[in-house]
Amino acid sequence: RNTKMVSKDFILQNLDQLPEDLWQEVLDFILFLRHKQEKNEASEDSEDITDAKAALAEPGFISLTEVKQELGLQ
Repeated sequence: RNTKMVSKDFILQNLDQLPEDLWQEVLDFILFLRHKQEKNEASEDSEDITDAKAALAEPGFISLTEVKQELGLQ
């Protein structure tokens, strides 16, 4: 991955230089990236829900005080 920062203005400048007949391909790629991002976020949400359900199914109870102590918040 290129570590060079790319700004929105730089992208728009390049889009302005691109022939109009390629704009649909650019839009298709943008929509693909958005779909991919949404899919990844949905997958992460699903994993979080699965982890939460597994934690709730475990026996026992941990008080908020114990959690805070374990995290070094008290």
